[in-house]
Amino acid sequence: MLIKRITQLFKVVFFATGLTLVSALPAIADVFVSADFRITPGEETGSYVLNAQLPTAIINNTDVVFPESCTLQGFNRQAFADKTQLRYDFQCTQAFNQNAAIITPWFIDGAKVLLNIDGQSTSFTLKRSLDTTEIPLNHTTELTLSKSETVKRYLWQGMLHIWFGWDHLAFVLCLCLLASHWRLLTLITTFTVGHSLTLALAYYQVVNIPIAPIEILIAFSIMLMAREALVSMKWKRLGLPTKALTASVGIVLLFGLIHGLGFASALSELGVPQNEIGLALLFFNLGVEAGQILFIAALYALSRVFLTLKNKQIDFYLRISVLYVVGILGSFWVFERLLGFPFANLS
Repeated sequence: MLIKRITQLFKVVFFATGLTLVSALPAIADVFVSADFRITPGEETGSYVLNAQLPTAIINNTDVVFPESCTLQGFNRQAFADKTQLRYDFQCTQAFNQNAAIITPWFIDGAKVLLNIDGQSTSFTLKRSLDTTEIPLNHTTELTLSKSETVKRYLWQGMLHIWFGWDHLAFVLCLCLLASHWRLLTLITTFTVGHSLTLALAYYQVVNIPIAPIEILIAFSIMLMAREALVSMKWKRLGLPTKALTASVGIVLLFGLIHGLGFASALSELGVPQNEIGLALLFFNLGVEAGQILFIAALYALSRVFLTLKNKQIDFYLRISVLYVVGILGSFWVFERLLGFPFANLS
């Protein structure tokens, strides 16, 4: 009876702790910072308008550097939920040369640019920036890279995306707590096959699904996988057989396909060199896998530390607490993304 009461108290404490953590976390689970820039002619000759749509969280400075022949005429700022729209009206006394650019003070992972100048309209993507973003004002902006540059850049970008994609990491964490050894290897391989397939299909537009419902399904997959891991641990503790591996493989494959659509959305924001599309896709995906493997290795090393305690009760309750927190996060992300779902666009 005493053990049962302690267990119930333990669950309540970690449920409350999870809610506290959720309230302290940022609303965006997948930390991939993207932006949209639009440069169009103004009403007067030589005048232009820069519209920038950015995540509100990254805007701590709105000072933009224009080419030497240009001066700022007006500025406007409007906030829409987690996005902010900035408008810069500027006047230029000379035509733009080949190296003309607008330098902004924002760190981004990728951006889409629509450039409408001198009667020509061009759209392109910008690569990852460090502490500023440079927007070129010419029409020869197609991204091209050498093979070695493509390998290094997209391998690293894939690793960054999995490490800073809290929702993807949460799903992998659930898999690690759901299974071990060969079963874990099977589930991770299944997840890899699923998201590799849809990453390629979505990028080549064989499959075209809006990102909003995909983000909701990704959050739902975390919530469901956390529940399945909790049930599996309970059955194992009671000495009961768990579900067949094939059932879990089917679920993981399905959610792997869904997560792949999320990876494809991030890759489209980042942009791909037009001369090495296949190589960029391959090494972005390999980067995701490398980041995933390193994350699992870190979890394994951490578990070995706790095994040295030689206390199965502590290990069991620690795993339970982690799964409760992950499940709460998944539930929070489901509702947060449902509230932000653009239902108006469905009509």
